[in-house]
Amino acid sequence: MSDGTMNENEVAQEIGKRIRQWRMNTPPPKTRRKRQNETGWRPHMTIEELAKATGLTVTTVNKLELGYKAPRIESLLLLSQAFGCDASELLPKTKHRNSGKSELLNELAAAAAQLGAKQLRELIKQARGMEPG
Repeated sequence: MSDGTMNENEVAQEIGKRIRQWRMNTPPPKTRRKRQNETGWRPHMTIEELAKATGLTVTTVNKLELGYKAPRIESLLLLSQAFGCDASELLPKTKHRNSGKSELLNELAAAAAQLGAKQLRELIKQARGMEPG
């Protein structure tokens, strides 16, 4: 679009590109780094390793990376923890970005940084249980 705004599909695709860039630039877990000489070794985190690190399914991570769907805020937090980045770094930069949403995301990311991945997943699970049915 000419005014700098993005539609939902474009946002999902841009976030997917960023997730892939971060995954491809993130080294594999320490448990796999020593197996460099093995067939099939990759110098970056695999989708399976990212799924394990975040608690998301491999299918979900793959769909997010391909831009088939946009991640929920809790998924963004889990992904940013796995990559060691701010959640806002996974979002597209637009002229008309809603600063209120960015501020909320930054606050949530700061709070999530104090929790381990397992604790964050448990908190998300509890929050989902409180959603109106």
